[in-house]
Amino acid sequence: MSGQNVTVDRSIFGGATAVVPRGGTETLSGVSRMDLASHRAAFGRRTSSRGQAGAALIDELAAVALTGRGGGHFPAAVKWRSVASAGTGGIVVVNGAEGEPGSAKDAVLLQTRPHLVLDGVIAAMEVTGAREGVVWLHQGADSTVRSVRSAIAERIAASEDELPLRVVLAPDRYVSGEATSIIRTIEGGPTLPRFVNNPAQPWSDGGRPILVNNTETMARAGLIALRGAAQYVPTSLVTVISRGYRSVIEVGVDETFGTLIGSHWSDFAAGEPQAVLLGGYGGSWVSWSDVRRLRVDPVALKPAGLSIGAGLVGPLPATACGIEESTRIVNYLAGQSARQCGPCVFGLAAVAQLCDDLTAGALTSAGRKRLTRFMGEISGRGACRHPDGAIRMVTSALHVFGADVSRHRRGRTCNAKVYGVMPLPGELS
Repeated sequence: MSGQNVTVDRSIFGGATAVVPRGGTETLSGVSRMDLASHRAAFGRRTSSRGQAGAALIDELAAVALTGRGGGHFPAAVKWRSVASAGTGGIVVVNGAEGEPGSAKDAVLLQTRPHLVLDGVIAAMEVTGAREGVVWLHQGADSTVRSVRSAIAERIAASEDELPLRVVLAPDRYVSGEATSIIRTIEGGPTLPRFVNNPAQPWSDGGRPILVNNTETMARAGLIALRGAAQYVPTSLVTVISRGYRSVIEVGVDETFGTLIGSHWSDFAAGEPQAVLLGGYGGSWVSWSDVRRLRVDPVALKPAGLSIGAGLVGPLPATACGIEESTRIVNYLAGQSARQCGPCVFGLAAVAQLCDDLTAGALTSAGRKRLTRFMGEISGRGACRHPDGAIRMVTSALHVFGADVSRHRRGRTCNAKVYGVMPLPGELS
């Protein structure tokens, strides 16, 4: 597609599905990369977002209710207004580190639609008066890094942008993609999360204002800057995990999880899943009967107490054990702790060990009481949200997989035929 004139609809991928390996994002198929010429042919040329145009763009972000797509779903317009009101000279960061191990949507965006993301970054810089733009990526994401650097070089060659853009590589860890970790690093500190009172002003007192938006959020801001709120189509980018690969799909708000999984999960022909991990590894397990009719719409999920989070959709086959799968994940999350406070240093490790005992059929009555107590004590008490996500996932697992819990509590294991459904770094795919 590179260099060709193309025509797409008002969506990001024009109905295409990207397929990436189960582990890593170094190769993908299904969606071709747009260079600058093909991007402009498809999406048009962006006008300036300075001055009154910038205020109008923030109003448009609010009108379409654009939220962060990295997991928190904080209103984008609130963040942009806060940074703009803090004065000029700040920094705009697009967070493409994608800490969720199962998710691949940000890598797909940056490898196939980099200029859409960068249009969003430049618009945000103009709106907020920032003097620097940063693309924050994980070390080892070589294909993504090459795509972004190539896109920046194209824009320089075409004299498109007056504002500087640079790539910053972060350690490949779960917490490196957390917004406060990014801000802390840019301010000269370690790449570790910290507690903030006001998520709209997460930078240090007296420091330069810093706007951090997820890659998908910035791409959507780019769409709105290019075409306006009237032409904006509310969709979500999701990653569906199958046994041998992952699919990144753009989904409309009227599509249900039943149709999404039925169309894009490779194991569906062998039987419906027993449950779905929704939102991320710090998200929630939901039984198939409860999730299949729900719409893939962040707003529609709220009444059910659910969130699309980072867009991860992880169906669990009926032949897998939900407790075993959840124990794998909580052990990974405990190992990725920032180790800055008690809930992370001691709490998550203790919960992971008790989940190990449960999986092995060795959890005693006293152990069950400790697990319940620890989960209650940890939730909401960490210096960042990392422990909360892990506890949310385990809590939902104990509820949804009650039959598995009962078997394991009686000293028996499931002997499940399928193990290791959700991909974790360092494991063989």
